[in-house]
Amino acid sequence: RYNGSDGSAPQETVVINAPTGKLGVVIDTPNDEPIVHAVKDSSPIANKIQVGDKLIAVDEEDVTSMTAIQVSKLLARKSGQSVRKLTIVRTSRGRGGIY
Repeated sequence: RYNGSDGSAPQETVVINAPTGKLGVVIDTPNDEPIVHAVKDSSPIANKIQVGDKLIAVDEEDVTSMTAIQVSKLLARKSGQSVRKLTIVRTSRGRGGIY
């Protein structure tokens, strides 16, 4: 589940089951990869997703080469589903000297 043996920060793959409706998450593609740019306080997944998370799949569909607009449209198209499965990669950060 973790990698980073090359000296890079460890990464964790996280699956988030997102509910029906708007998610309140802003996606951007600064390096041609969908990244969480902002999370609204009202987001139903605010406690599960973080700014900087890299979105890699929606319902097992690879989104790594999609633009932010394409990802947003895909999420909107699936907004009526009872659950949308978001797969993200999160880079772990040091926690104030606790390792």
